[in-house]
Amino acid sequence: MKKLYTPQQLQGHFRGQHGSDLSRIMAEDIYTRLQDTKRPFPTVLDAGAGTGTLRGVIYPQYGQERYLSVDLSPTALTKCSGETLVADIEDDLPLENATFDAVVSNMVLHWVNNVPATLIRLGRLLKPDGIFMASTLGTESFPELRASFAAAGSAVPHIIPLTDVRSAGMALQKVGFAMPVVDRETITLTYPTLAALWQELRDSGSHNFHPERQKGLTGKNQWRAMENHYRKEFSTPDGRIQVTLEVLYLHGWRPHSSQQKPLAPGSATVELSEVLKTLPL
Repeated sequence: MKKLYTPQQLQGHFRGQHGSDLSRIMAEDIYTRLQDTKRPFPTVLDAGAGTGTLRGVIYPQYGQERYLSVDLSPTALTKCSGETLVADIEDDLPLENATFDAVVSNMVLHWVNNVPATLIRLGRLLKPDGIFMASTLGTESFPELRASFAAAGSAVPHIIPLTDVRSAGMALQKVGFAMPVVDRETITLTYPTLAALWQELRDSGSHNFHPERQKGLTGKNQWRAMENHYRKEFSTPDGRIQVTLEVLYLHGWRPHSSQQKPLAPGSATVELSEVLKTLPL
């Protein structure tokens, strides 16, 4: 499978960032969800750790014995505390299988070219009954930005491809995680200016790096039209601009004999495939 994004492209794109306010918010939600399991996770692999935002939130409660931060950007990892490994999580990592109690990933899956294959690789690193937990942005994110560019006459994408909830759920099922769950939340953030929003997108790695993006600069008139539409249609009463995000949280467990067993075939009242059909694309 040809990769849309090469490691070289991503390293140059992130420039050692990946520590945005948005990634911190999602890291805190991952921490809360780990707490909800009421389980200890003394060994943790942070897949796509960036500058260590997630580690800063969940360590030392999780990962006391070993916390390994993996990222393909050596520049980013220089800002990350503890044990680090420069590697692409889409490749086989130089680690023994069944090593970690938890594999976590924050704001990375939308950069992955082959999500099921990557989940299989990461799942192998989990001990039996270990947990995989990740956050990513869903396709319903940034409707205001898309509408404003469309109103300005721009039909090309201005943010990277994002993950749809149906594909996320099916990926967890496909790779064999036990008790797979995809939670979905919609949150609204506000920023003082569009410049502040754009900087947040750059810091989180979510701005214009779409393979079908416009290769040249957006014209001044078109940019001004987009800004005017955004401020007119999507400002709060106090003059700030609002941004709507769809956040997906995925988790599943490596199978173990102690886990709750599935119902016998034919005994379920609603099939998961039917539930997935009701979700918006």
